[in-house]
Amino acid sequence: MNSISLSVVGNRKRSKGPMEHSEPDKATAVRAARLYLYRWLAAAATDPAVAGWRLLQDAQLQAEASAAAEYLRQLPEARPEAVAPGEIESTLLDTTQMISFLDTETDWAAEYMAVFGLLGSQECPPYETDYCPQTLSVYRAQQLADIAGFYAAFGLEPSTRRPEKQDHITLELEFMAWLIAKEQYALSNDITDGVAKAEACRDAQETFFQNHLAWWVPAFAFALRKKTDGLEDPAERTAPPASFYGSLGHMLAAFISVERALLGVEPPVELAAVRVEDPASVSCEGCGFADASAAPGAQQMPSKEVQEAQAKRHGE
Repeated sequence: MNSISLSVVGNRKRSKGPMEHSEPDKATAVRAARLYLYRWLAAAATDPAVAGWRLLQDAQLQAEASAAAEYLRQLPEARPEAVAPGEIESTLLDTTQMISFLDTETDWAAEYMAVFGLLGSQECPPYETDYCPQTLSVYRAQQLADIAGFYAAFGLEPSTRRPEKQDHITLELEFMAWLIAKEQYALSNDITDGVAKAEACRDAQETFFQNHLAWWVPAFAFALRKKTDGLEDPAERTAPPASFYGSLGHMLAAFISVERALLGVEPPVELAAVRVEDPASVSCEGCGFADASAAPGAQQMPSKEVQEAQAKRHGE
């Protein structure tokens, strides 16, 4: 499955799915299952006009994603001690409902615009920085710079065909899939320093997931349920979804709890809130960097973790 909105710098090989391995060891099976679900969720969150979205209707991909979800929800290690605010139990991780909605006659472009169009996106924005407690453009630009630094450190750059802000949910999910694929490649091929490179990918997964997914995606998932299924109370989040995008929110809420358990990430103490920035305060449409560069003393430096990842990659 090709990247939806990220262009790979260099060649890319397709990883095998969880059902394609011959007697895989457990760690390999877990990586494969995680990879497939990250790609499935990334495709589900993108614009239906993008070719990658149509892969959701491919019977083979549906079977692979379903097998991956079944494998992870039965895995004891994938069950956190307690679900965080906005999450749901990992045992509810399932693609069945999403697939059933895909089989309906729906104007998916109109459905997407109703949820993520100009007005809808104010209620459930698919961008990380729209959930930041700090509303200053300088802080949000720093977050975007950190995300972009991670992408660059591991050989990815924004697509010129469909430009998108670095913190879009689809890009962040795709990036995690890319890190898992690189980890698996380093371990399964005879390459120099393969183990060290795999560890660098694993460390990046933990850091990126904690800093750029775990804290806000549960809030995004509930916002989706509220927008599309009419939920008002987070306590209702385990209710069966009534729409495709509601089922996406439902699955994201379960998958984040799975990933927290597998990566050993501590839960956030509270559910993030939507804090959409006033469009009038952003002078560079779509990039989110202009205001920060204009602010006195503002810097757009990648985080320490990104700098370390870049150093490791340049040392390969």
